[in-house]
Amino acid sequence: MKHLLGFTLISMLLMGCSQFKTAKVIAPVNLQKPVQLEEDQQEAEPSDVEKLATSVSRQMLLGKWYGIRKTADGGQKEWLTERSADGTYRVDFRFVAADGTARSQSEVGFWGVSGDIYFRIFRGWVTVEGMKPADPTVAEHYDAYKIEGLDDSYFNYVHKSRGQQYTVKKMPGDFRLPITVKNQETEPLTFSY
Repeated sequence: MKHLLGFTLISMLLMGCSQFKTAKVIAPVNLQKPVQLEEDQQEAEPSDVEKLATSVSRQMLLGKWYGIRKTADGGQKEWLTERSADGTYRVDFRFVAADGTARSQSEVGFWGVSGDIYFRIFRGWVTVEGMKPADPTVAEHYDAYKIEGLDDSYFNYVHKSRGQQYTVKKMPGDFRLPITVKNQETEPLTFSY
């Protein structure tokens, strides 16, 4: 009885498969004819930055880049981003308050370039205790920037959603920010090397 049931199932399966061979093939709609762009959808002339090949701009962004800006409280924020060829980055920050007190923190993650877009994926902090991973479900840990200008000395970019503009300067490989180690319970991001 088991053999008869198995034979029947196999026969039905083979008959079903043979019907598929003779069935009419349906082509996807998007492959039947080429798509025509409307007049206002025509591709614009690429900018000079867009003409710069992604591989070239990626190569230019390797190494250390320094930035500084004033903070709302009258202090300043400095940062040194080091991008590696393996697609990882590290940013060392130094915050100096208006009263002169300073603290440091370091962040790590992944980076890349696609056309005129520079992007970062924040993965965590470097702390005295070691790596503290970031929550990958937090949307603010993913940033995209439009590259406004890039050469051997300066990199100018704008955050896509916040509109903040940044300009950083290329630094020699041995350049480092001053280190401030200050342990605060509310701020575990306290170690930079």
